Amino acid sequence: MKNKLAAWTALVLGLLQLAVILVSWIASAAMPFSRVRSLLGSEGIRWFFGHFTDNLLSPLLVWITVIAIAVGTLDHSGLTKAVRHPNLLNMRERFALRCVAMELLGFVAVMLLLTTLPHAVLLSVTGRLFPGSFSNSIIPYIAFTLCFVGVSYGILAGRLRSLTEVMQSLSCGIAQTAPLYLIYILGMQLYCSVLFVFPL
Repeated sequence: MKNKLAAWTALVLGLLQLAVILVSWIASAAMPFSRVRSLLGSEGIRWFFGHFTDNLLSPLLVWITVIAIAVGTLDHSGLTKAVRHPNLLNMRERFALRCVAMELLGFVAVMLLLTTLPHAVLLSVTGRLFPGSFSNSIIPYIAFTLCFVGVSYGILAGRLRSLTEVMQSLSCGIAQTAPLYLIYILGMQLYCSVLFVFPL
């Protein structure tokens, strides 16, 4: 079901990109003195190919990647199942879950120390959380925390027995969310194309 939805979303985004290209060409030809720029003109073709990488660079891409890694780690390590069904755990898994709870408290305490004390490191120059270092780092910090506790649970519970299995746990989320990257690429290129064709 997820793959079907992703496939249809990618198709719609691709068709919308084609529509923007055609509309830009027609509009720029019909209204030569307007601000509309054609993606089929020399300037548009240079922009489309020359700025493709720049168009994809955004914090959203990093967030998608680190969240995918974190979610995959939690799932592969068995932590999500353990949290959902704690009554089915054996003694070793219950011990691992208690250790993970203590680790989570430690991560929360570290973040509180970095943000709530006077002149805290992650506060902005004006003393606020948004915008600043905290707002820029919160998603990666949460993802790193989830990866750490996921791997920790997997090792303590005996589900991750080697470095190879830890690596597999950290990378399986990217494989599971691969269609999301295609949707991101198509969506960002479409968004940037619209901004190019119809400048504000």
